[in-house]
Amino acid sequence: MNSTHLTRLADDLDEMQRYLDRQVKRMDTVVDTIEARWQGPAAKAYRRRHRDAAKEAVRIRELMKLIEVAVRLSRDGFTEQELDTLAAFRRIQMSVDVDREAAELSTPNTGSPPAPRTSRLQDL
Repeated sequence: MNSTHLTRLADDLDEMQRYLDRQVKRMDTVVDTIEARWQGPAAKAYRRRHRDAAKEAVRIRELMKLIEVAVRLSRDGFTEQELDTLAAFRRIQMSVDVDREAAELSTPNTGSPPAPRTSRLQDL
């Protein structure tokens, strides 16, 4: 694999990180919409599942960051300093507060609930 291919792969990994964040935020909007109409234990359970998915997305994103850096460093072969840099990234990765990051991607619904829906059958 030549350096152009490795650069393209690293750029794709970088874009995928941003795409993952956008999708989690998009999913959060859907959950907020559902939550606005759907109250009770099922809605809370749904929100918890969404939060769990957001946490996994943060973990995946952090791994993709590490892989991206490794790919960029591997273009010209690893030096001792670059291996030390990768080790430092691993330490940073372990220090990421997944709960906090997931909370930033997934916010609780703060909007007021819509007016209750009525059936047109009552108009008959």
